[in-house]
Amino acid sequence: MSLKNNRYFLLASAQLFPLTFLEPVEMAVDDPALARAREAFASYRNGQLEIALEQYTAAIQQFADQPFFYACRSILNMALGDEEGAFYDYQVAKNLDFNYQAFLEWVENRPAEVTPLEGGVELKQLLSDALETTQQFDYEHALKLYAYANEKYTEDVDVLVYRGALHLRLLRYNKALSDLNQAITKNPIHFQAYLFRAKLFKAIREHKKAREDFDKAVEIQPEIGVIYEERGGFLVDLKYYNEALFDFNKLVSLLPEDFYVYALRADLFEKMENWEAALQDYSKAIVLNPYYSDLYAYRADMKDRLGDTVGAAEDRRMFEELEKED
Repeated sequence: MSLKNNRYFLLASAQLFPLTFLEPVEMAVDDPALARAREAFASYRNGQLEIALEQYTAAIQQFADQPFFYACRSILNMALGDEEGAFYDYQVAKNLDFNYQAFLEWVENRPAEVTPLEGGVELKQLLSDALETTQQFDYEHALKLYAYANEKYTEDVDVLVYRGALHLRLLRYNKALSDLNQAITKNPIHFQAYLFRAKLFKAIREHKKAREDFDKAVEIQPEIGVIYEERGGFLVDLKYYNEALFDFNKLVSLLPEDFYVYALRADLFEKMENWEAALQDYSKAIVLNPYYSDLYAYRADMKDRLGDTVGAAEDRRMFEELEKED
């Protein structure tokens, strides 16, 4: 599966971020965006931070759709003390590819010291430890645990899937794809492998491949809510609203007591300009979780659109009260 012409994949996989603790990965591809990334990275490594900043800005002007350059400029702005500029670029990067949020959070919160690896434990404990260290932003240690588990328990597909998912968060898209491909080869009905690979393809704008993998995950496990949530969000991004509605309707049927699924569908109804349906879903979400302040603000907007200015004002009053309590 060749992605040599996919810049979203190449730039992330090359790991040319302005960070001292990461080593770049050689990508044998002749691409102007990759050349820009190498140029700015060289300036950074030579201590020419202001020049690197100018080079990232020029790259953003030339390749405005690439989250990689915004992430790099965010990191560099933070190093130079421009927190406002860093935050702006962080927001743009994560809006273009949500995996960049996980990556930048890891950059900010990763532990300074390397945790030593202790072998000799059972697979269940290894996976549990890897999950715990991931929650603590110790991603590198979690990867060591997965590598050890993969070496010791070579036939366990879950190890490959979980490691692939973590590589996804670290923007090591080439390694994520390798792990997930291996997992699917070993177990062609592992729905999580298809789901995470679909999320990878979504991130790098390989929409046809992403849709195929989302559909395969649904085929394998048609009663798992997270698949419909992820596929529905993907379809919303593509503005396939009627297809997304099918997924969110299914999600509501699977999780009828979860306020979040109603809020999710309400947001879709807003995009479809079905204000009455959005109002009903926000109201249901509020019944299930009356202390979530944002729901009142969202419902107020719907009431305004439907001409209920009194109801809208009451919802905004509730929003303000709950915000004060927080």
